[in-house]
Amino acid sequence: MRGLDLLRIREDLSPRKRSSLVRVARVGRTWGVHGHLIVRLDNPESEQSWCDQVIWLRGEAWPMAPVEVNNWLKKGAKLLIQFAGVSTPEEARAVTGLELWVPRENLAETLQNEHYVNDLLGMRVVDEKRGLLGHIAQVFPAGGADIWVVRGEQGESMIPAVRDFIRSVDLQDRVVQVAYPEPE
Repeated sequence: MRGLDLLRIREDLSPRKRSSLVRVARVGRTWGVHGHLIVRLDNPESEQSWCDQVIWLRGEAWPMAPVEVNNWLKKGAKLLIQFAGVSTPEEARAVTGLELWVPRENLAETLQNEHYVNDLLGMRVVDEKRGLLGHIAQVFPAGGADIWVVRGEQGESMIPAVRDFIRSVDLQDRVVQVAYPEPE
């Protein structure tokens, strides 16, 4: 598979269950002439304490694989990554679009009422008046708050993750209670 053969896979690391890893970013376009890539963070406000010499890569046709990182660079507001074994823009293009995953223990603790997107995906969303709306299928940033895309039998809802609408998030039972006005 093109790209996978360029990277230094860390086969000495024990396989990890996907549930022990958290998606933190996606690999963007190439940057410069030395094979660097722009990192598109899932949470642009994160401290990136998870930046390490090994990161897990995953894509639609890619297996989850731990790969060596040559270096991380900050260029203004941009975070760049260069994978070991990749030294040209042409080689780097082969890994654009892949997801970056890290072990949960490498992440900073969340604050109260703060959750990792990875933990929210798939959670049931129950409205206090309308009942089950569906499951969180996607989360994306939009201005001052994330938007939760909820898909269910009643269709799709886009719920802003703000106190006015979110009543509770129960990670253990995987249920979010909301009070979201019915669309007109």
